[in-house]
Amino acid sequence: MPARVIVIGLDAAEATLVERLSAEGRLPTFARLAAEGSVARLGNSLESLPGAIWPELTTGRSCGKVAHFYHPRQLHTGETRLRKLEADEVDPSDYYWTIASRAGRRVAVVDQPQTVLTPDLNGIHLLEWGLHDRNFEIQTHPPELLGELRALHGDHPVDSCDAIHGRTQAGYERLADLLLEGVEKKEALLLDVLGREDWDLFTCAFGETHCVGHQLWHYLEAFEAGDTSVPKRLAEAIPAVYRRVDEAVGRLLDAAGDDATALVVLSHGMGHYIGGYQLLPELLVRLGAGSGRGPVARIRSRLPTGMRAVLRRFVPGRSRERLRVVAGSLPWPLESSSTRAIAVPNNRVGAIRLNLRGREPQGCIEPGLEADSVLAELRTALLELEDPASGQRVVDRVVTAEEAFGADRHPDVPDLMVVFRTDLGTIESCRSRRVGVLTARLDSPDTPRTGDHTVESRLWAIGPGVPRGGELPAGANVLDIAPTVLELLDVPVPDSLDGRPLLGAVSPA
Repeated sequence: MPARVIVIGLDAAEATLVERLSAEGRLPTFARLAAEGSVARLGNSLESLPGAIWPELTTGRSCGKVAHFYHPRQLHTGETRLRKLEADEVDPSDYYWTIASRAGRRVAVVDQPQTVLTPDLNGIHLLEWGLHDRNFEIQTHPPELLGELRALHGDHPVDSCDAIHGRTQAGYERLADLLLEGVEKKEALLLDVLGREDWDLFTCAFGETHCVGHQLWHYLEAFEAGDTSVPKRLAEAIPAVYRRVDEAVGRLLDAAGDDATALVVLSHGMGHYIGGYQLLPELLVRLGAGSGRGPVARIRSRLPTGMRAVLRRFVPGRSRERLRVVAGSLPWPLESSSTRAIAVPNNRVGAIRLNLRGREPQGCIEPGLEADSVLAELRTALLELEDPASGQRVVDRVVTAEEAFGADRHPDVPDLMVVFRTDLGTIESCRSRRVGVLTARLDSPDTPRTGDHTVESRLWAIGPGVPRGGELPAGANVLDIAPTVLELLDVPVPDSLDGRPLLGAVSPA
């Protein structure tokens, strides 16, 4: 049998769309999974640390403890500047395939997002050949495997989803075509690796679903809203990529053999680009949490962005830094002891970190009562924010790190997480008595996207011992994938994991 256990991930494929297309007969493999296997809606970290979704899925450990939640630009305790998470800061010993390998299982790992190579793996590992998120570099274990696979299959045709289309119709059409080509090449590569020997564990992921959702969601959304001007080819781009991935998943399941147990995981979803979090840096300045809290800060925060750029060009270099401090516009605010709080990147959820004494190099907020008071004040101010057009509240809820992750959380975790409402459309403005009207565009030339993530995660399980049409237990979570795989491989589940095995608790539908 080519695989005892096979795990197939679809990165950021919208589960509700997959379910609808399956019901319409357009995704026969997923229809088969639903009819012949068991399914679960999975809880996840999308409303606390969205970027932790894949680290949690591959390790079974909460990123409230590990704190790998924004690989491109993360703040590390004891530092004042955002920086990339480096590969040597990631511990590969927690991956479920590493644990299985140590137990003597033979494993093949292909394109698991946001992972690093495992030294001395009992098997093979291909990293970042065809993924949406490429945080490290394309490499393999053993090293010579990369050249062999490239000679047979080439490179993935899309290396940067954001840079390829130029926001033109022709560019979007080219991206859609290249993603379909990418799925075809990924399928061929995966079938090649799967067929090389009998694996105890074969695990892989498709990144094309992530890319097509971020870049072409506006075409699908407009078409389904009745806009007849949308080019049919682009209106069908997302369903076309989903159909091609559905075919590839079906062929992988067939190749794995009837005796294999398969887990097909949709990591998280995709939908309308909501935003809101981009308002936080300016909001904190207006609330007096930046390095500047006087008249200069109030004036600067209300100047148009273009006017600020002009002023920066004309202010002499020595004076510019002093002006930035009093105006609250330092590029690295934690380098000033006057700063009380900053906004940090956290994908679709706003995040705020206090300039805490003893934790930050220039900390000014005392841990304990003072920090609690500042967090409570910020929570109140955030919940007061309204949509200027409708008057409705724009923030759904504000959660502290203590509430989300408890006292033993990692110190890199943000102190406050801000969940914006998803039923108001794109959020680019807010108002309140304290901050006035504040506007910040969501659009960015570096990330020209129209789709963003939703909280939808799914698991389909199929194979010997998995009931037909069964339902996995309520409360299942992405953290449960790793221990479920280990249990299927008869590998003891370490006590350090936060998830639990799922298949022992399947109930009939």
